[in-house]
Amino acid sequence: MAVLEVFRDLLSFLTTISPTKDESFVETSARFMFLFPAIAALIGFLAGLYSWFTYNFLSVLFSFLDATFFFGAESTFFFHLIKVFASVMTLAFLFVLTGLQHLDGLVDVGNALGIPKASVEEKITIAHAWIVTRSGAFMAIIVSFGTLLFIFLTKPESIIQSLIVAEVSAKLAMVTCAWQGSSLQKGLGSIFLASMNKKHSLYLIALVISMLVGVLLFGLKGVLAVMLGILVGGVMIVTSKRIFGGVNGDIFGSANEIARTLALFALVL
Repeated sequence: MAVLEVFRDLLSFLTTISPTKDESFVETSARFMFLFPAIAALIGFLAGLYSWFTYNFLSVLFSFLDATFFFGAESTFFFHLIKVFASVMTLAFLFVLTGLQHLDGLVDVGNALGIPKASVEEKITIAHAWIVTRSGAFMAIIVSFGTLLFIFLTKPESIIQSLIVAEVSAKLAMVTCAWQGSSLQKGLGSIFLASMNKKHSLYLIALVISMLVGVLLFGLKGVLAVMLGILVGGVMIVTSKRIFGGVNGDIFGSANEIARTLALFALVL
């Protein structure tokens, strides 16, 4: 298969860019899941570039308004106001770019966690129902707000690098779930498990790509952020067995969102 076709299919699965006309991109994405961190670097770069441009555009705009209407406000106030707007727009861009599919998985897992005494079958049913429970909404809000907060706390001059590493860590969490997870369910998740499960050489490729990105952009701090993706993947594997009896698409999505948030937290520290 041509390199460009693989790249297109991976991009189609992980983003809303370059949609394909059939469902073949799913099978291709499963076969080449170990390349998720490479695509994640591109996603992070696009999100970071958008954030950088938004921040600088708003800075020029607010400076113009200040000079024109003599607001006389303190520069610190304007700086924080610009950062709030830029952070909200960046998070919205990320959601649009990824098609909200990972956030949807996070909500589904939250729905299932809200009924701890239910059977696995009942949890699967409530997770996939077209509803959002209080626990699902709470989980999505907490993780999304955490991402927003850490984007806000990230320095504008390092936002591109930070989002690249955070996205790489998020996708490594997904790859980790497929590498060591298991599932009795049939569905999207099982396709990725069949292609990636216990394939140590393929996981090593994903790990090397992720670590290289972390080291090149942030040194040891970048390595820590990437390793948090591995940790999140491991925790989600354990959690998946208790909720759904194994890893599924919702677990992948949740791992992505949580790992991104924790990676940004590590980089802010």
